[in-house]
Amino acid sequence: MNQKSQKFCLTSSDFGDFSEVLQKNRSTVLFVHGWLQNKLQFAEGAKRLASAMTERNYCVVDFETLATVELQLFINQISPRIATYLAAFVQSLGAIDIPPEQVTLVGEGVTAHLVGHSGYILAGHLGSIIGLDPLGPFYTVGPILQRPRFALDASDALFVQVWYSSIGQLGSPIPLGHQNIYVNGGLHPQPSCTYLTKVFGARNLLTQLCSHYFVVEVFKATLDPTTDLFATKCHSYKHFLAGRCPILPRTRVTNDGTDAGNFYLQTSRKPPYLKHYFATI
Repeated sequence: MNQKSQKFCLTSSDFGDFSEVLQKNRSTVLFVHGWLQNKLQFAEGAKRLASAMTERNYCVVDFETLATVELQLFINQISPRIATYLAAFVQSLGAIDIPPEQVTLVGEGVTAHLVGHSGYILAGHLGSIIGLDPLGPFYTVGPILQRPRFALDASDALFVQVWYSSIGQLGSPIPLGHQNIYVNGGLHPQPSCTYLTKVFGARNLLTQLCSHYFVVEVFKATLDPTTDLFATKCHSYKHFLAGRCPILPRTRVTNDGTDAGNFYLQTSRKPPYLKHYFATI
């Protein structure tokens, strides 16, 4: 999707001429939907961006038919295959003067690690990765861990931005990016999930999933081109809550490598969630 068209064009990885659907020599963003999710997860946000920011290409990676298998099967067999195909797709964009350095991959949960694996295959030459609450179990915590190359880390792209919303539950407790963004401290339960906590308890999988996916909703709110969020760069969440790290215009969070470090932001429990805004892509 780009300024040539206001709708998505179905394209396979072996498509012959990408210049028919993508602008040459343009930064390109590929949104990878999550496990048990579908191609519509990021579609509306991508359309809004394409309408307002015509200097970039926006693509939604669709593997919906493979996303409904059991989690460990997806992690062990499906995810590595998709990561390999995705890396090959990124490489093929070089034919229309879009090198890996001009590509951003976005993934959430399991697919945050999937896009990291693609970056590993591309030897870290990707321009940037945005990982939304990367899954902790099987990747960074637990008795059974994937091989390091399958897990997202800061070496997978020139700049890795990671958002957190369920640290120590479903999300990774380990900082994985150059820039780490902690939504409400990255802690469970998130504001919109407290009602589930009262009913089912904090350890219930349903309430954990609520916090895990909350960061996706917050991130999607930033896909509105008119929204700019200012997070606070701070030593810790405790310092942030104490007001020891003031929000200043220069603390705008970007994905160009100029603002590495840990950032904190508070949200409301209902859309549009954000109290202060920034453009993440």
